[in-house]
Amino acid sequence: MTSPNAVFELRPPRLSTALYAASLVVAVALVLFALTTGGSPLFTVVFVAFAVGITGYNTATVFSRVRGHADGSLEVRNRLTTRRLQRADIDRVMVGRQAGFGSVRRVELLLKDGATLHLVATETLPFPGQRQLEQQAAELRQWLGDTSTHS
Repeated sequence: MTSPNAVFELRPPRLSTALYAASLVVAVALVLFALTTGGSPLFTVVFVAFAVGITGYNTATVFSRVRGHADGSLEVRNRLTTRRLQRADIDRVMVGRQAGFGSVRRVELLLKDGATLHLVATETLPFPGQRQLEQQAAELRQWLGDTSTHS
């Protein structure tokens, strides 16, 4: 739910949320299976720890958000951190890749201090989510008062 003073909010794509829900069901089923099969205790502990770690990572991803507020602040909630920026802290908005060709794409902020802040809430697969990613970048640029298209 968007807070009352938020001008806009960027969230993970619906496909990512749906895949998260499916992975949660699969993770619970696999953990229950590992706990009830009576396999090696070491394997069971390692498997359950691995499943919990992946599920925690996915949960943090699906709850990531970017909120632009009317007071000129931008709240970026990534997986492990939440950061509040002011419009003046942001140099430009870019669309970038996590790695090479075919990798996850996302909106990134180039800050005035030279740092790059990745917006986890905007991460999407390269082809089906490209249009949504460009729309999110345009919405963020509009909020910043920058209608130019940096990529």
